Amino acid sequence: MNRPTDPFRQMQMLTERVREAMAMQRRRRVARPAAWQPPMDLRATEQAYFVTFDVPGAPRETLQAEAEEGIVRVRGEVRPPADLGDARRVRIERAGGRFSRAVRLPSDADTTNTSARLHNGVLEIRVERRHGGGRIEIEIEE
Repeated sequence: MNRPTDPFRQMQMLTERVREAMAMQRRRRVARPAAWQPPMDLRATEQAYFVTFDVPGAPRETLQAEAEEGIVRVRGEVRPPADLGDARRVRIERAGGRFSRAVRLPSDADTTNTSARLHNGVLEIRVERRHGGGRIEIEIEE
């Protein structure tokens, strides 16, 4: 039966519409470029954690860093060279543009005690470690 009220036919048509919509969404996702994120390293010493970001060409005034509840967030912009003179761009491989990145730190990170430094295109954020943490035994009272 191919009547419009045939529930199997209606289900088949609905399934086909959903497949088309999903295929269209996949094509959109592929065509949209991913947001740029600078490469990052997280290192630890006995005293502190060091989060470093490669941000070559980012002026200090375009960078923002904040730490809260065990998370370090960095926002900024890496700008391409503005004045090329008589030269034209033939090939571009260096990433750039606006970025935002968040890094979760281990539980002993003291985000109230941080510092940051930008040197030679590398942003380094130092987050002190809390001492005396770790496992403790909790006495259970009656």
